[in-house]
Amino acid sequence: MVAPLNSVPAYLTEARRPFEGPETDSVRLSGTLSEKELKSLARRVRSGHIGPTSVYYAGVTAPAIAAGMASLVAAVLYQAQLSEPIVLFSSAIVAAMAGISWYLIFMRLAYRHRYGRGTELHLPTEVEADELGVFWTRGAMTVRIQWSGVTDVKNERKFIHIQITDGDDVLIPHKWFKNRAEKKQVFDRLLHYRDLATSKDQQAA
Repeated sequence: MVAPLNSVPAYLTEARRPFEGPETDSVRLSGTLSEKELKSLARRVRSGHIGPTSVYYAGVTAPAIAAGMASLVAAVLYQAQLSEPIVLFSSAIVAAMAGISWYLIFMRLAYRHRYGRGTELHLPTEVEADELGVFWTRGAMTVRIQWSGVTDVKNERKFIHIQITDGDDVLIPHKWFKNRAEKKQVFDRLLHYRDLATSKDQQAA
């Protein structure tokens, strides 16, 4: 018998947890991220604050600006009936200053001033981890990361930094913890889960 079109399968309506283990076997944290914290994460993830496209266009347009200014200055000085060495020297100086100034202005305009996309600064982020991996949720976004995709877990002064191979890193700020002891305990649990998953992968191989 064919189900009616307005019916919804049970497996789509059932509430399913990301991890099937008992709650005592997982780490659960939640909180919000500030723009300063996202900026700290971006500085550690990105190799630079300016993308390669901006650098390319700045490098291409700067010589064009310099050449245009050199031609303009040379034409004006020739009309003033100045000598050839003075025209050449003056146009070269103006061209160099114009090219450098345009390059610096373009790079500054291309600099990333604001951090945070979508709901990163507005909705709370929930982070959960157990021996199967790391799972975080923010609004309608849900991401699950297996421990094989985690390259490193660092306990830095202001946050716990989980480095991901092919995705955005996970940042757990210090303010999410009651004290340093709780932060250290969570960090040790994360290392334990990662080492446990690594040993299982090695045994399976």
